[in-house]
Amino acid sequence: MRKWLITLVAVFVANIAWAQDPERAIKTETAELVPIGSVRADLGLEFLHRARYSLSGFEGDLLRMGTISFHIGVGDYAEFQLSGVGRDFLTITKRAQAILPTTVSGDTTSDFGDLILGAKLRFAPEKGARPAIAFKFAVQLPNATNESGLGTDETEFYSSMLFSKHIGKAQVSGNVGLAILGSPVQPNSQADMLTYGLGITVPLHAGLELIGEVSGRQGPAHRIGNEDLSQAQAGVRLRVAGLRWDLAGVAGLKHFNPGSGLSLDVSYEFQAFHKKRGPVTIRPEKPPIKK
Repeated sequence: MRKWLITLVAVFVANIAWAQDPERAIKTETAELVPIGSVRADLGLEFLHRARYSLSGFEGDLLRMGTISFHIGVGDYAEFQLSGVGRDFLTITKRAQAILPTTVSGDTTSDFGDLILGAKLRFAPEKGARPAIAFKFAVQLPNATNESGLGTDETEFYSSMLFSKHIGKAQVSGNVGLAILGSPVQPNSQADMLTYGLGITVPLHAGLELIGEVSGRQGPAHRIGNEDLSQAQAGVRLRVAGLRWDLAGVAGLKHFNPGSGLSLDVSYEFQAFHKKRGPVTIRPEKPPIKK
């Protein structure tokens, strides 16, 4: 009970104080769920070089303090997710013409990010040649402001199919889906974009794994604020003392992706509550009817 109360407090704090997509060390999700009653909490730190923002025209080095997410197993076939970033700090090295006005006068700016609420539903487990299959949907809320130069003030919706398959000791995961993004510069307009991801986890030694992925989004051309994005990440995953440590390098593949960066993420999973089972009623057998 005490653990569950702590979890509720943590989720409440996350709702009021954390924001934006945390860009985990590996963003391509597996089709597996957190076990029912379990909570996986992720906390991390990122440094991204040459981050670009098309609306404000800013370019610089981005430090993301307190990337956080919660994955809560709420049923045999469902998982609830909440994620965000404590604070984004951008050191501005270049300025281009701003599309939307900002209130930034110096060489630094900071803001909360956008809170993301989502859920993952499992359709089928991995069996034989069939991969595990799941479906995820999420809503990104516009907490970050365009006045800071770091936000779009637009609500975004994401949905994707998730697939996972073990090939030998390695696990391969693929995501494909749809993103519906509001336009920050054209009223009553939106961009429908294809999202994708391909990730792999390869065990190297007991408690040590190699991780890597390519992920991004692709959509209509000439959409300011809804540009195409794509990046590659590679690193290692270490499991020690009940914690999972992910350290990955980032390489941007599109113009509006950061050129390079590093991501550190720590995960801890614990049992917050147990599934309640109803009483079992045993009915006595009826005696045979005599003819």
